[in-house]
Amino acid sequence: MKKTCFIRAEGFNTQEPALRRGSFRAGLLIIPALLVAAMLIACGSSPAGTASGPVSTPDWLNDFPPEDVIWGVGSARQTSVSMSMTTAEARARVSIARQLDNKVQAMFTDYNLDAGNAGAQANASMQEDVSRQITNINLSGARPIKRWQGPDGTWWYLVEYSKSSAKTAVASILGNEEAAFAQFKAQQALDILDQQLAKSEKPVLVNQ
Repeated sequence: MKKTCFIRAEGFNTQEPALRRGSFRAGLLIIPALLVAAMLIACGSSPAGTASGPVSTPDWLNDFPPEDVIWGVGSARQTSVSMSMTTAEARARVSIARQLDNKVQAMFTDYNLDAGNAGAQANASMQEDVSRQITNINLSGARPIKRWQGPDGTWWYLVEYSKSSAKTAVASILGNEEAAFAQFKAQQALDILDQQLAKSEKPVLVNQ
């Protein structure tokens, strides 16, 4: 009689191939997710400013000065570093003189409105002469407080001038003119100038 033999496979799991297929599919889904995460991390960790390039202006360019001073900004790029720095500082001083002249012109405008047309005509020549002196003013007491060199070699200077010194300088000029123009009330004009100086404004850039 022929005997039939049965071999029992201990521990054999008929579900193992299905599990392996499931694990393989899960791995295929995880790999793209990991790649996307890695790209996001790489983008997030890139240095700030790389996309926009190097900074070409100082960070204080758009700041407002304290209430008791006037700021002037100048920039220059010359054939040498020393010439660039000297020119930038000189232009910053010119910036202050121009701002002060604008305030003095506003002072005259307000004063002439109060004085009427006759006063405006009488003060026209004086106004022109004072303006010329203001734009050429020495600005004694003005001092550079910040400087910065751009990546292209341009030097930037920030010069500060106190409003009290500005008023003293204008008063000196008006005092010299007062005898020739008796109708002009210097103290009244200076009171109006105080109102103009009280306005806080961004520094004016001079680059040529």
